[in-house]
Amino acid sequence: MSPETAEALTSMGRAIRDARLARKLRHADLASRAGISVATLKRLERGDPTLAVGRFLEVLTALSPSLLADLVKTVRADPTGDALRRKAMGERSRREDF
Repeated sequence: MSPETAEALTSMGRAIRDARLARKLRHADLASRAGISVATLKRLERGDPTLAVGRFLEVLTALSPSLLADLVKTVRADPTGDALRRKAMGERSRREDF
């Protein structure tokens, strides 16, 4: 695992913990809402890289459905991908002109 990924997992785990505490939820409360065990939630809050991404998304949804929507929106924005698609479309247009 890259250092960047490990750091992102740790940061996300802390952010989830902070969001849980801001809502004054106990581990058991959030775990129950997310349909996971308390042990799994604690592993997620520590940034355990072996957890399934579905568990992470369930916790986001349990905290606030808008968190999940914001994550999807952020990934969908993908400015690099958009630039690459525009470049590829431009190259195709030029090739079709011949």
